[in-house]
Amino acid sequence: MSPESLSITISINRLVRMLWLTVGVLLGMHVLLNLVHYRFTELPWLVRQIFDVDEEDSFPTWYSASTLLLTAFVLWLKTSSARGPADAWRWHWRGLAVGFVFLSIDEIAGIHETLNSLIDYSWAIPGGIIATLVGLAYLPFLARLERSTAIQFIIGGGIFVGGAVGVELYTEPFQANDELNTLAYNLWNALEEGMEMGGVLIFLRALLLSMKTDPLARTIELKLTD
Repeated sequence: MSPESLSITISINRLVRMLWLTVGVLLGMHVLLNLVHYRFTELPWLVRQIFDVDEEDSFPTWYSASTLLLTAFVLWLKTSSARGPADAWRWHWRGLAVGFVFLSIDEIAGIHETLNSLIDYSWAIPGGIIATLVGLAYLPFLARLERSTAIQFIIGGGIFVGGAVGVELYTEPFQANDELNTLAYNLWNALEEGMEMGGVLIFLRALLLSMKTDPLARTIELKLTD
């Protein structure tokens, strides 16, 4: 290896295991703190907030935004390395990368919460419609992918949307009945965010494995210029 070159080796399984462990710790802390708060003794809000999956200024939100951005970056690498027949689907890969960047921004900026303040119904309704339309538009793209990759993409996406939209709609009555400050609502939040985090990891792992087996995407050269 020349002095100017840099080689970085990443174990996909080790990376994904570390991320799953992080998810488990974050969700576990959220559940534990809420159980203690609502069943045993009242805890200061600042102690709960930093591990609250429903708060923007918390470790879980930082993790989710970072993982979504990481997935967007990997998708960009996949797009940049597309050659030959894969070029026909380059814009589909780019669309996914842009979508994950948007989701990462939304985790921090709370765009969907802003939308909620502008409409008389839950943002999850138009969000679910958009997710369905995008899914239908990507069916030809999924059909051209390697079968196991396509299946894992669908599973990951389905779990993510199921949490973000399905659980969100299910918990709407909690807000309508002013029951947000309850153990039940906070446990449902843990399920919702856990599904979103898990869905992203399933998608990311499938994406990395597909790049590992793609001879046109296995080697990526990084050049820095002025």
